Amino acid sequence: MIKLYHYSNEDLKILNPAFFGNNYYTRSSQRQSGVKRLYFYLRPDQKEAFFNGAQFCYIVNINEAKLYNLNEDKLKLNDKPEDIFWNVKKRGYKGLIGSNGYPCAVLFYKTRPDKKVRLQ
Repeated sequence: MIKLYHYSNEDLKILNPAFFGNNYYTRSSQRQSGVKRLYFYLRPDQKEAFFNGAQFCYIVNINEAKLYNLNEDKLKLNDKPEDIFWNVKKRGYKGLIGSNGYPCAVLFYKTRPDKKVRLQ
């Protein structure tokens, strides 16, 4: 199992990728790929400064085998011209592990957090 950390100012019961692209910081990413997704960090002490003021941290535990590890990229999906998110999702993975400058993960499906921590 691996712990994933999602930050938000919204008080949520379910984390839903359907809202991806609604915020200005995800809008350009959404235009690049039509695959809706949730972003998580792998370490609570390593996240983009933008999220330092978030009100909530949602923690999700997931079997790491359900996530494609883009850092290892054993299937060489990063070498293909297709959208990496679509490529990973069509192979049956629940998401992927990679880096956006910080160790992070992406989930493609709604998920119920295992824990919610109020930060402020």
